Order: sequence, then C-alpha cells, then structure tokens
Amino acid sequence: MSAANAPITMKEVLTLTSVGINQQFITFRNVTMESDKFICVRETSPQSSVVIIDMNMPMQPLVDMIIDITTDSALMNPNSMILALKAQVQGTTQDSLQILNIEAQSKLKSHQMPEQVVFWKWITPKMLGLVTQNSVYHWSIEGCDSEPVKMFDRATKLANNQIINYKCSLNEKWLVLIGIEPGSPERPQLVPGNENPSTLISFATKSFKAGNITSKLHVIELGAQPGKASFTKKQADLSFLPEFADDFPVSMQISNKFSLIYVITKSGWLFVYDLETASPIYRNRISQDPIFLTSEASSVGGFYAINRRGQVLLATVNEATIIPFISGPLKNMELAVKLAKRGNLPGAEDLVEKHFKELFDQRKYKEAAELAAESPQGILRIPDTVAKFQSVPVKAGQTPPLLQYFGTLLTNGKLNSYESLELSRLVVNQNKKNLVENWLTEDKLECSEELGDLVKAKYTPDYMFLLQTILRTDPQGAGKFAKAMSQMEGGCPLDINTITELFLQRNLIREATDFLLDVLKPNLPEHAFLQTKVLEINLVTFPNVAEMILATNMFSHYDRPLVAQLCEKAGVYIQSLKDPEINFKYIEASAKTGQLKEVERVTRESNFYDAEKTKNFLMEAKLPDARPLINVCDRFGFVPDLTHYLYINNMLRYIEGYVQKVSPGNAPLVVGQLLDDECPEDFIKGLIISVRSLLPVEPLVEECEKRNRLRLLTQFLEHLVSEGSQDVHVHNALGKIIIDSNNNTEHFLTTNPYYDSRVVGKYCEKRDPTLAVVAYRRGTCDEELINVTNKYSLFKLQAKYVVERMDDDLWEMVLDEKNEYRRQLIDQVVSTALPESKSPEQVYSAVKGFMEADLPHELIELLEKIVLQNSDFSGNFNLQNLLILTAVKADTSRVMDYVNRLDNFDGPVFGKMAVEAQLFEEAFAIFKKFNLHVDAVNVLLDNIKSIERGAEFAFRIEEDSVWSQVAKAQLREGLVSDAIESFIRGDDATHFLEVIRVAEDANVYDDDLVRYLLMVRNKVKEVKVDSELIYAYAKIDRLNEVEEFILMPNVANLQSVGDRLYDEALYEAAKVIYAFVSNWGKLAVTLVKLQQFQSAVDAARKANSAKTWKEVCFACVDAEEFRLAQICGLNIIIQVDDLEEVSEFYQNKGCFNELISLMESGLGLERVHMGIFTELGVLYARYRHEKLMEHIKLFSTRLNVPKLIRACDEQQHWQELTYLYIQYDEFDNAATTVMNHSPEAWEHTRFKEIVAKVANVEVYYKAVHFYLQEHPDMVNDLLNVLALRLDHTRVVDIMRKAGQLRLIKPYMVAVQSNNVTAVNEALNEMYVEEENYDRLRESIDLHDSFDQIGLAQKIEKHELVEMRRVAAYIYKKAGKWKQSIALSKKDNLYKDCMETASQSGDNDLAEQLLVYFIEQGKKECFATCLFVCYDLIRPDVALELAWNNNIIDFAFPYLLQVMREYTGKVDEIIKDKLEAQKEVNAKEQKDKEVMSQQNMYAQLLPLALQAQPMQLALPPPQQMGGMPPMPPFGIVPQMGG
Repeated sequence: MSAANAPITMKEVLTLTSVGINQQFITFRNVTMESDKFICVRETSPQSSVVIIDMNMPMQPLVDMIIDITTDSALMNPNSMILALKAQVQGTTQDSLQILNIEAQSKLKSHQMPEQVVFWKWITPKMLGLVTQNSVYHWSIEGCDSEPVKMFDRATKLANNQIINYKCSLNEKWLVLIGIEPGSPERPQLVPGNENPSTLISFATKSFKAGNITSKLHVIELGAQPGKASFTKKQADLSFLPEFADDFPVSMQISNKFSLIYVITKSGWLFVYDLETASPIYRNRISQDPIFLTSEASSVGGFYAINRRGQVLLATVNEATIIPFISGPLKNMELAVKLAKRGNLPGAEDLVEKHFKELFDQRKYKEAAELAAESPQGILRIPDTVAKFQSVPVKAGQTPPLLQYFGTLLTNGKLNSYESLELSRLVVNQNKKNLVENWLTEDKLECSEELGDLVKAKYTPDYMFLLQTILRTDPQGAGKFAKAMSQMEGGCPLDINTITELFLQRNLIREATDFLLDVLKPNLPEHAFLQTKVLEINLVTFPNVAEMILATNMFSHYDRPLVAQLCEKAGVYIQSLKDPEINFKYIEASAKTGQLKEVERVTRESNFYDAEKTKNFLMEAKLPDARPLINVCDRFGFVPDLTHYLYINNMLRYIEGYVQKVSPGNAPLVVGQLLDDECPEDFIKGLIISVRSLLPVEPLVEECEKRNRLRLLTQFLEHLVSEGSQDVHVHNALGKIIIDSNNNTEHFLTTNPYYDSRVVGKYCEKRDPTLAVVAYRRGTCDEELINVTNKYSLFKLQAKYVVERMDDDLWEMVLDEKNEYRRQLIDQVVSTALPESKSPEQVYSAVKGFMEADLPHELIELLEKIVLQNSDFSGNFNLQNLLILTAVKADTSRVMDYVNRLDNFDGPVFGKMAVEAQLFEEAFAIFKKFNLHVDAVNVLLDNIKSIERGAEFAFRIEEDSVWSQVAKAQLREGLVSDAIESFIRGDDATHFLEVIRVAEDANVYDDDLVRYLLMVRNKVKEVKVDSELIYAYAKIDRLNEVEEFILMPNVANLQSVGDRLYDEALYEAAKVIYAFVSNWGKLAVTLVKLQQFQSAVDAARKANSAKTWKEVCFACVDAEEFRLAQICGLNIIIQVDDLEEVSEFYQNKGCFNELISLMESGLGLERVHMGIFTELGVLYARYRHEKLMEHIKLFSTRLNVPKLIRACDEQQHWQELTYLYIQYDEFDNAATTVMNHSPEAWEHTRFKEIVAKVANVEVYYKAVHFYLQEHPDMVNDLLNVLALRLDHTRVVDIMRKAGQLRLIKPYMVAVQSNNVTAVNEALNEMYVEEENYDRLRESIDLHDSFDQIGLAQKIEKHELVEMRRVAAYIYKKAGKWKQSIALSKKDNLYKDCMETASQSGDNDLAEQLLVYFIEQGKKECFATCLFVCYDLIRPDVALELAWNNNIIDFAFPYLLQVMREYTGKVDEIIKDKLEAQKEVNAKEQKDKEVMSQQNMYAQLLPLALQAQPMQLALPPPQQMGGMPPMPPFGIVPQMGG
C-alpha cells in the first residue's frame, strides 16, 4: 500500500542530531517528552546541560541551559516553561528535587527525598508523580511548602521490575504503575477509585503456552458502577511476524480525538486498534531503529515517537483514507460508520446514507434521528432528511418522528439555519413562542433572515424580559442587545429612557453611557433630555468621561446652565466656560467698558460665542479698532460683510491690512464686494497688485467674471505671464479676455499649451462654435467636441475628427444607437472623411468601429465604396476578407458574388466560415477555387450530405485522400462493402481499426472484409489485423485457413482470439487456437463445452491449475461423470482454499455419497491436510452419523476441532460434540453439553473427569443441580470430586432450598474439617434431629464456626438430658457461664456446674455455687466444689460459710490446703530476702576493701609536699555503720556481723 493511501501517515519532524544533540545522549534516561510541546535532552559532557526543544520551532532549540549540579533526569512541564530536575545527593541514597521557572529564572520549590526516585513523570501540568523503590508519591508545584504526598505502596510483584511508565486517569481517581522485566509481560499495578464515569484501561500481555508465544491486547473497565451498564471486556491478538517473535510493546498511546489505541513496539512496529471494540485496524513498521519514547499529540489525535537514531516521528490519522480503508480492505462497515461519526471523518457517506435508509424503512425513527444528528460532517443534516421525517404519518398518542429528530439535534448541539427555520415554524404555529425564545437564549438556533421574518410575523417578544434576563448574566451582551433594539426598523421597541434606567438601577454606568452615545449620535433636538442625562451621570461618577464627551462637541441640545454648574462642581472648569451666552456677555461688557484688547483676545481665541450675534454687535458698536470685527468675520466667514462695513465707514487701511497681512486667500471675496460697492478700479487694481502671487487666481477670476469685469484683471494676468506663470487659471482667464477682444484668437488657441481646453472651449461655444472645436481638438475633449458639433450641425468636422482620432471608445460613442445624429455622421464618414483619408490605420479604425457597433449594412456600404470601386485599398487583403466576412454575417445573398469577383482573400478561413454559416455551396465553391479538394469533398459529405456527389467528385479528382474521405463517410452510414471498396481504391490502410469495429458492430464478416484485411496486412504488421483476420476466417467457417494462418508467421494475439471465439461459442475454432498455444486450462473448458470430458481431464492434468480442475470437475458432476469428477476432485481438495467450494458444489447438487467417496479417497493422498479430515467429519455429521465417532477418534489430532464442533452442534450429535470439546480442552462447554443433552451424552465416570477440569466455577453448581435432578444417588460422588473447588456454603444452600440436605451428609462430613459455618450448622441440625449427642458434642468440639447461642437455645429444652447437657456445654464454650450453670443445676449435673464455674475464673460464680450447695444440703458437693474451684474461692468466705452452716468438717481439708500453700509462699519470700541481704553485705565489704586500699596510697606520699586541694566527682559515701534499711513489712530483719 502506498503511503498516500495508508490510514496512518508518518512524518519526520526533526532529527535530534540535526539540532546539535550528541548521539550518545539519545537514550531513555537522557531524553524526555512529557507532551507534544517540548522535548528535553540532558547532556553530561563536555559539561552538564539541558537542551529544551519547542516543537513549534523544532530547528531552533528554545533553551540550552548549563546547570551546576550533575542531574540524573530533567522533565519539561507539559504546558509551560517549567523544568523539573533530579539529582542524587552525594554519599547517600537520597535524591534532591528542584522545580525551576525558566521564563522568570527563579526556583519555584525544592525537596530532598529520603529515598531514591527510580522513575518520575508529570501526571498533570500541576503535579509530579514520584516512584521510589517502595512507594509512589504525588508532588504539587503549587504552594511553597508543600511536600510530596504518599499515594500507595508498590506491589511486591513489581519489586524487581524496571518502571517504564506511570499514569493517572483524568479525574485522578485511578492510578497505574507499569514495569517490565525480561521474560514477563508488562505488570500494571492498579490503585482503584470509585468515581463516575468509569475509566477504561488498555494493556498488552505476552505469554508462552505449549511452546507458542501469544500476544494480546486487553481493554477493560475500572470501577464499574453497580446497577449500571458496564463496558464489556475486549481483547485482540497482537500478531507479530515470525522474525519479530522477540519484539514486545514499549508504549501505548490513546487518541482521545478518534478513540484509537496505538501500540508501539521496541522494534518500531505500530499496531492500531479501535478502543471501543478492540478491532485491529492497521499494522506497519514505522521505524527501522528501536523506539524508546512516545508522547501523545493531542491536537491531531496522533503521537510522537523517538528512536535511537534520534528521529522524532509524528504519526497522524489520514483523515481522507482511514474510513475507505476500514470499509474497503477490512470490510468492517460498522466500525467505519462509528469512527466516521466519532471523528467527523469523510469516506462513510454511502454507508451512513444506506444505514439511515434501512432504519427509516424499518420505521426505527428514533435510531434514524440519532444517526442523522451524529452523521459525519453533517451529511444527513439536509432538507431532504427533514422532509423525510415530515412525510411520516403520525399515530395518535405517539411523538411525531420529526419532533424526535429535532429533539435529538437540540440535545447534541446547535441546529443549522434550515433546521432552525423548520423547527421554529413548527412551534410558532403551535403558539409556543417561549420555546423559540429559550432556544435563542441558549444559542441552539442559527439566526437567518428567514427566521427573523418568521419570528417577526408571528412572534412579538417581551423585550423588557429579555433585556432584564441578559442584564443579570451578561451586562456587555445586554448593551449589544440594547443597541440592536435601538436600530430596529420602526424604531426601538422600548423607551430609550427606560432602557437607560435599567442599566442605572444595576449601577452599570459605563454600559448605559455606551448605549446612549450610540443612540444620540444624530444630535437631534428631541434628545436634549437624554444628552443632559448622559452628561449628568458621568459628571457625577466619571468626570473624565464627561469631559471627553464635551470635547468632541457631539451634543448641542443639552441643558447648558445645568451642565455648566455640574462641570464646575466636578472641577471641569474649561467646559463650564463654553456657554455661548456667557462668552457674548463678556465681549459686550468688555467693549462697553473700553477693554478693546480683551475684546480682540476673546474674539480671536474663543470658540464658544455666537458669531452672528457678536458680528452684529461689533458693527453697531463701531469701535475705533476694527480688529475684533476682523477676527469674527475672518474666522466665521463674514468677509463680504466685513468689506462692506469697512468700505462704507472709510476704513480702507483696514481693508488693505486684512488682505495683505491677515488673509490674502480671501482677497477675491474682498474684490468682489468692492466691485459691488462700486469702488474705484484704481484702488482695486492697487489692492490686487499689492498681493500678487499670494492671491488665488481662480476665485478672483470667478468673482470678476460673474460681474462681467474680467478686463480689470488684464494687467495683473499679463504681469503673471511675464513672470513665467504656468498656472492654468491665469491662462484660462487671459484666453477668455482675448476671445472677447477677438484679437488673433485662433493663434492663441492652437499655440498656448497652458490653458484648459474644456474651460476655454466652453467659453467659446456661444461666441464662435468653430473656435470651440479648435479648443476641444487641441485638448482631445471628445465628448465636448461631439456635443458642440451635434448642437451646431458641424458633422463634417465631427467625422473628420473621429476618423483622425482613431479611438475605439470614441467610435463606440458616436455610433451608439442612442445617438440621434449617428446617420448624419455615417454619411459624412462614408462620403468624405474616409475617401479623403490616405492612412490605412484610420480606415482600419473606422471599420473596426462599424463592426463593434454592429452596423453590418453600413459597413458593407463603406467597404464596397473602398474595395469594389477603384481606390488605393481595392486590392487590400484584409479589406476583402472583411467585406466577405461582413456579407457572411449580414447579407448572405452577396457572398457568392463576392467569391466570384474577389481573388485576394483567405480561402481556407472563409471556406470554414461559410460552413459554419451553413453556406455550403459557397463553401464548396471557395474550397474548389483554392484547390482544397479534401475540404471540398468534406462539405459534400458532411454538410450537403450527398455521398453520391462525393463519390462523383472523387472519380473526377482521383486523389487517394479524397477516396479516404468518401470511404469514411460510407463507413459512417453503414455501407461497409462500399466503404471497403473505397478504402481499397484510396489504398488507405490507416482506418483498419474503425473498419474492424464497424464490421464487428454490424456483424458483417464476409470475403470482402477478408480481402480488406489481407490488403491492410500487406501494409502494416498489427496484432489487431492478424487477430481479426483469424476471427473472420472462423466466422465464415474456414477452419482450414485458420490452421494454415496460425502456422504461418503472424503477430496475432492468439490467446485473445481464442478467448473471443470461446465467448461466442465457436468452440471448434477455439480448440484449434488453444491447442496451438498450449493453453491447457482454456482447452480443457473448451473440450467440456464440446462434451469431450476424457480429453478435458487430460488437458486439465497438463494445465494442473486449481481453477481448471474445478471447472472440469464441476462440469463432470453436472454430466454425472463421477469417475472423472473424482479424478479432478482429488487434485482440488489438496488445496485448502478450494476444498469448501468443491464440497458445497457437490452438496448443492445432492451428490452426498460421491462427495464422501471423494473425501475418503483423499485421505490416502500424500498431501492430505487437516481440511480434508475435517470436511469428511462434517460430511459424516450431516449424512453418515454412524461413522462420525470412529472418524473422530482415529483422526482427532488432524481435525479442525472448532469447525467440527459447529457441525456436530448443528446436527445435534451430542456425544461426539462432548468428545470434541474434551479433545479441544473446552471442558466448560463439554460439561454444559452433557448436562443439556444427558440422555445421549451423560456417563458418570467421564462426567466426573470433565467437571474436574472446568474453569468456570458456575458450571460446578450447574452440575450439582443437574445431579440433584437426574442422578441424586451419585451426587455425593460428584461433590467429593469437586470438594476442593466448591463453595461449601453455596452447596449447602442449594441442597437446603431443594429440601435434599440429608442427601449430601457424607459430603458434609468429609468437608467439615474446613470449619465452614453452613456445613457445621447443617450437620449439627442433623445430629439434633437424630439425637446423636455424641457426634454433636464431637462436632462442637472440633468445629466452632456456627451459631453457638442459637444451637444452645434450640436444644436447652430437649427431652434428652444429654442434649440439654450439650446445650450447657455450648453455653460454657461461648462464655455464657451463668446460663450453663443454671442449665446444669436444673438437671442436677453438679459436676458440670463445678467445672463450668472453675473454667469461668469468676469468684462470684464459684462462691454463689457454694451457697447453692449449702442451700440444697449438698455438703459433699460443697466440699468437692472447694477443691474444684480452689483458685477462685476466698478462704475467708469458705470458712465463714462452713462456720455459719456447721459444716466445718467438710471445709477443713480445704483450709489445710490453704495453710500449706500460704506458709510455702512465706518461706519462699523469706528465702529471697535473705539472699538479697547477703548480696548487699558482700557488696559493702568489697567497697570497704577498695577504700582501705586508696587510703594506704595516700599515706605513702612525701610529707614535704603539700597536697593541692582536688575536686573529685566521687560517689556518695557509703553508710559504714548504724541501722540497716528497714525490711519490708512482715519480714524479720537480719543483722550483719
């Protein structure tokens, strides 16, 4: 399989060596990859360092960090830039752990483990898992002082294993520790939890059984919830190739995205399984080098793998091919559909649609709805599906299938636009409008224009409720909703002030402001209250926001005094001074008080006074200084008013100052007003000259021109021109003055390059249109020129301009049918403009214009004048072509005349064009005129449809190519013979394939075709020709020619010809061919068709092909040639794959005996295999039962037992089935079969052998029930066999419920040694019923596991004394001393009473018993009790009782014993005291001797030496004399001598 079609794609992301990693460090201990984000590599030479590779930028290592300590391991956090380091503390077995934040370059925490960490791993982004030799810990990175927490102790079976992984479930309730050791499977240690939902665990095992290696994958559920459906355990084979028998899994990754299991082995093999079903999907070797590390690639549903060579491989699911692969080669349609739904994958569309149709046809609408809702890529979520559910009739009391469908969709997610519309239409029609509202709130519907129209038409939502609901959960969303309402057609459904109050009630000032700013953008007068409100609430809460709003000047209708006061309170002083009225009053007051400078400053700087009002005031005030008025008028556009005021008040110097210094740009307005005021021209000219180049010319000219005073500017304009001005406005004005003066106007218009032709031309139109044409021509002003010539009927000038212009757009404009002057222009173009032109380009442009304007008749008129009349262009090739072309398109009646009159045109092209225009005779004339004979005859044949004229033309021309065309036409018409004749006349062998095809289609095989093929064969050596010639010979029954031809040299495909002859039942000819090419297989089947079976068998023997043998064999069976069929069959059944096919064929034909004979003969073959033995067994089971058992016993080792088991089961041969189960070690099934079919299969001895080997414990109890029902007399024998495996309690319960407990008494006696409560109680019950108190006492003594008190209470009132005595005994064993004694008293069993009291160890009981004996006058019992309970009875009590009751004689022996015991104890105490005193005296004597020795050394020191005082830590002085310590009370002191 190519890599592109494989279900799993492999990609090399990078090679670690390519980023500088040394090969020696690419190992399991040095490389870690905790997630698909980072790879961490630990290097130890030349220095200890850690390299971190970001998988988003793999070729640029993120960190190359040198560390001071010698680390043993480094782990990168799965999500963030956090690094964990582990290092062994030197000289100890402890490990030091550190967690570092790389980005912050800081240590998060550290800890020193008391024991060595053998494995560690990030189990979550916030938690490290630490595995030591004995335990497993979790260490959180959160909290500075948190230490690792012990989770569990390691299992003993993992003691010697290398730990390779540690994982936890998502809810951290299940933990699994995985280790490996040589020769054993992976050993996971599970630590259970009990959380819902349950967790799946997948693991692989590898075991050795009978010399065979078995590898399996297991998927089981952890912590199944009681009473809930649980996941069924799944397992699958891991099929290793023989050369990789020693390979084993090193990693397993789960794709949560697709629910797939990836099993990766050490040798680089990848196994892919489905998680839910454990079905195998794919196996391939992904790496030639050992893989030691993998990590999940969660985003793509794959995994990363790293091998010893350093390759980092990425495995991903090929989403385009995995589903076709599963449904195609694997043929697992169910899995393909499930995986497509689960992963939303393409490729299962046909399967899903077919399954949906099946469910719908079966009326399983709920299942169909679920399938459609979960269909991959939503292929079923289309209008057709909705229509299907709508079409289902609804029965009373049932939920409509359409609602089931929509309900499933709503449960799973969001509806698309069409589904939303249909569901909404359904519920709106039922007046359930609130459902639509709820679904929209929950984002279950996709909004669309159609849905909006529906809701709008039939639904009036409660906008107040909706807004309040959204406000409670999403204030920002509420703001968007409020804006949307304000923009609705027909106006906002809620009052804007009400909406604002809703926001303000929840103190949502910002949201309310945002909403009002959006609503108040138009700045309408009716919004004055709201403008004031938004400013007011922000000035109180957020003054800076209010200041920004005021700064934008977006509001102008608010309550200014109120806002000004609020601004002052809020400290927004600048805004408080923006009141126009205040500003005006200030200006008025300043002017009246003579503060002219202040007036000038305010009018210049302030933007908040009323300009019109201020201007009027200043004009009325007539201040001596005009600058304040100049400021106001200049800033607010009152320049004409200013000029008029200054002129009439004779303030001319202010006019000059304003124009020259303040605003030269407004000089045109000043000049215009001065002209209106009839100011002298000299002053105006002087004013203009004083400004000169600063003066804008265009507005100045405009002001003078509209007052008809343009000549005033002559001097000024000439002055500018003399200075070299090229300003277009200057030259425009000067040109207008020249035009008005009529002073050499045309010279100016043609030579001046600077004026605007449109402006000047427009100025000329009413004065002289010809001058306008000159101006427009100079500026190429097409539209203006056309308009003026049309207006003044200057069509000759227009035609001449258009022809010379040669512009396609211009031609399109003038020849437009909407142009009412088009005809006049065309007449001028045809009559004068083009005939006078000598330029071919102009002619071509004009012709092109006419063509594009679709004026064919006018174009013909034009071209005839140019081409047919003597002109410079009469023989022009292009114009002749154009003339004919136009005629073809517009006037076909002229085409033939043009063809005859013109000679210089493109004949081949126009011939084809004439054909396309269906001018076939003209086309024929053109081709004939230009000697294009093939084209000419094609017109006759293909267009005129006259084969006769074509043949006549061919006879006249006598060209091979012409005959070929005629022959092809005849061939198309089915005139095969005529066509062959024409091909021969044309000596044309090139079309033999077509001739052969037509002859084959028409089934025309005659001598003419043979003659043609022989002619072709002389020219070409083609396989098709020789093959067709042989076939033609065969069709006309010329077999001799066939034999002769194949003996001659030829290139025929004899095999293909033979197959063709065979398919058409020409078996004799096919036999000749097959015999010649030695195709024995085909020859055999051909002979079968000819009923020559013996020859067919001989040919099959030579072919020695399974397919051939089968065909001949089946044919012989059909012909009842069973002897020959058996010969063939023996050669077939030795092939395992073909055996079943032969067997089925014989059985379908009813040839059972012949088939059995064939199989029995096959047992003697050298190559006999298991399949033959098995198939014969199956046949015996079906047709000859009497031979089945003998066959099984003879060949039990050579049978496919499972297959034969199925056959015996189907045919109900229970005895043989049992035997097979035993042979196959299926003892559970064997036992079940025997019990279910006991009349035929049961035999006691064999059943005991079977049941002893059963693995399923439940079968034991089924066997007990079976024996109880059918063979109760043998049940003890069975139970004894199973005694070691049975739950004795359960057996007793079974027999007790059946009322046959006594039946198994021997069994219970045998197993009572196990001390099982149920057995003990059952036997005790039997002993009580039998009144066998000896066995009962024995049972009680030996087996104490039973309800002692219950038994005692049951028999304490038994009529037999011994039974009651047993009850007392039980009470005694149970520690119920009083009950035991009381029961013994009743039966006068005084000995038992005394023994019980003695064993109780209770003084009160013993003494009470003494009292009882005295009361009963049992003096002897009193004396006996004193000795039996000797240790419990106090001497004073006994003596008191004896004295009071005058039985001192009976108590005297007891008193003697007491005196003897006490005196012996006193003697022992005295002896011990004396020995202790002796030890004390001996020690004192020894101390005295030591002291004397020290004093003797002190006396030997010289008398001259003064001894220095010494401080010695000596023991306290011993008591040398006086009284010895007082002895204990009662002991006579002994004085030492």
